Parts: sequence; C-alpha cells; structure tokens
Amino acid sequence: MQQKNNMQTAGSVPPKENMKARTFTAVIYVVVLVGLIAMKACVPSGYGAIGFDILFWLISLAGAFEFMRAMNCISRAQWWCTMVTCALIIPTFVATKMIKEAQGDPQAWLPSLLVLMSVSSLGAMVTAAMLVFDFDNSNLKSTTASLFCILYSGVLCSVSSNINHMDSNSLAAITLMFCITVAVDTFALVFGKLLGRFFPLKLAPHTSPNKTVVGFIGGIVGGILAAIVVWGIGYGLPAFRLEYFGKLHPLVVLILISIPTSILAQLGDLFESAIKRGCGIKDMGKLLPGHGGVLDRFDSMLFASVAIVVCFMVIR
Repeated sequence: MQQKNNMQTAGSVPPKENMKARTFTAVIYVVVLVGLIAMKACVPSGYGAIGFDILFWLISLAGAFEFMRAMNCISRAQWWCTMVTCALIIPTFVATKMIKEAQGDPQAWLPSLLVLMSVSSLGAMVTAAMLVFDFDNSNLKSTTASLFCILYSGVLCSVSSNINHMDSNSLAAITLMFCITVAVDTFALVFGKLLGRFFPLKLAPHTSPNKTVVGFIGGIVGGILAAIVVWGIGYGLPAFRLEYFGKLHPLVVLILISIPTSILAQLGDLFESAIKRGCGIKDMGKLLPGHGGVLDRFDSMLFASVAIVVCFMVIR
C-alpha cells in the first residue's frame, strides 16, 4: 500500500509546507547558475568553462548514485564499474578537448569525442563482463540497469559538456539551455494550475497524473519566452550574442531552437516520472530540499541538451 501511495504522488505539485524549502533551493540554484555563466563569460582561454564542467560532472555522479539506488538490483561490482565510468566520461572529454585546442588542432572536437565514446564503451564492456565474472551476484536485470545508468547519467550528461565546449555560440547555447529548462518547468506548472480545470485533458495519466496537455503547451510558451530573454541579453551583451549568418533573424532562430528543446525538456521530466513510478518512489533523492534529488531537478536538462546541441550544429 505504501508503494502504491508513493507512485500516486510521483510528479505531483509539492505541498505548501515544502514551498519555502523549494524557493530557497531555487534561489541558490539561480545564484550558482549566474555565477557559472559569469565565470564562463569573463575568464579567458576557455578556462571559465571548467565551472560548468564540474557542475555537469557532479550531476553525472549524483545522478548515477540516485539511479542505481532507485533500481535496487545492481551488484556491488557493477555499482563500482558504473560509478567509475560515469566519473571518467566528462573529465577525459574535457581534458582531451583542451589539450588539443592548446596544440592548435582545428578539429579538437573529433579526438575528444572519440575519447568520450571509448571511455563509455570500455566502461560498459567491463560492467557487462561482470555478468560472467561475478555471476553469483550479477544477473541480466542488474547488467541492463547498470548499462542504462551509464547511458543516462554518464553519456547523456556529457552532452551538456559538449555544449559547454562548442567552438562557437557556447555561451549563448548553455544560457539558452538553462533558461529554457527553468521557464518550461515554471510555465507548465502555471498553465496547468490556471487552465487545467478548464482544459483537463491529461498528458500522460499513467505516468504523471497531474500533468495536462495545456500545461505542456504552457511549457513550450515558456521556452519561447526564454529564447526571447536570451536574445535580449545578447542584444545588450555581445558575449551572449548568437553567431548566425543565415537569412533568418537571430531571434527567430532562437525561438525555433526553443520549441524542440521545450518539448524534449518535458519528455525528460515525464521519463523520469516513469522511472520513479516503475521503482515505486516519489523522489530520486533528498539532496535538494523541496525538489528531491539531483535527477528530479536536472532530468529536463538531460533531454533538452540533445536538442540544443543538434540545433546549434545545424545553424553553425
């Protein structure tokens, strides 16, 4: 019965007594984010980007820990293989990229991407090998969960570091990613609360019963408004300005990018809700008061980062 109650509350709006803690955590989040953006914009030679790399690395590690704890089926050997792999993916990518750039390699992204793929693949193979060499404790379920954790908390999180080290538009892209994920979450909640009673059609009733289609539309509206804000910031601060030489107005480009990013951000949130429902838990952790765990806060970012990196590659 307790499991059923937890599953029913997954993805619900936090009660009023948690709003103070949620607001405090949100303020700290914004302060840290602004500080990292300022560091990236002001520190030369790309070293300012290391602040964001550390953030993404911590998200990857904490996310892997939360995911494996929620699954509660992973053997000790596979747990260590998964954590070590997630701990190495982002640092090896960043180190290779910065070394190659210091050497003047015009295609520094290629060896760094190959290193990222090699570390991920090697870690996945060692983790899978535990099914053979640690067969008393590992099984097909634990192996599948471990490999998925490497993909979800390791590889997918490294996409944000790729954005952080893009050759052009890196600052605009990473600012847009964070602004959209915050705006999508906020406007989806506001639209859902204000208009949900008039348009009660549920978006995914079996996964997140409180989310409505009108809230989903509100999230897209929020993403578009975030794109307008980022364009306004770039208009006043050249460091944030979008480098685009096509026929469309830069504001139109940012709005077009914001739409698939907003959609994927909400799909990431729904996917996380599906994981929690499958595990019978309300939150992935308790590290962030009022928000739950790290994955509860950054689940949208993991999916949104894919849309961001693809869109910015297209316009480059």
